[in-house]
Amino acid sequence: MTHVVNSIVDKMVEKLLLVMQTNIDEDEITYADIVKKGLVQENRAKKNVSIGVTPGDHDDPSYIDGILTLDKMPSIGVNYPVREIGGGQYWWRRGTVRIECFFIREKLEEPDAFIAAYEVLGRLMDNIETVDLSTVGPDSFGERPLNPIYCYGNTFFESGGAPKSFIFRGKVFWQCMTERK
Repeated sequence: MTHVVNSIVDKMVEKLLLVMQTNIDEDEITYADIVKKGLVQENRAKKNVSIGVTPGDHDDPSYIDGILTLDKMPSIGVNYPVREIGGGQYWWRRGTVRIECFFIREKLEEPDAFIAAYEVLGRLMDNIETVDLSTVGPDSFGERPLNPIYCYGNTFFESGGAPKSFIFRGKVFWQCMTERK
């Protein structure tokens, strides 16, 4: 059995592993030590960059999936008919990508920590919308994702560590339209 949300998150992790790990030298400060599906729960002080891709938002249970016209859905400037003649609906499947940069061992100066942290954030956001969902077929319930995944917001901030052990945390918000039969 499959569910479309698992397939979407798996494809996101596959792409992010490529661009955040495989294509980056392990000695590069922006190399993502952890890229995984689900919450990041490893010892963050021993890893520089950690990325966890999740459906929904662990911090906000009201961040829900739903039909396109649901009142609580943010407008991202995409307009489609919600229902099709003969059945079927379009839904938003939504989630977050948590990002943490712990520049502790490197003893970076604050400006350099900002540069490295925002390089990680930029690479992450730039690649979310390039995840290819064209090979993901309908799930066991007849729902299939439609390209692209929209990366429509983020929060990212310095959260401590001065004078030379800087920490940045945040998350990127994404949503993907699906078609339910």
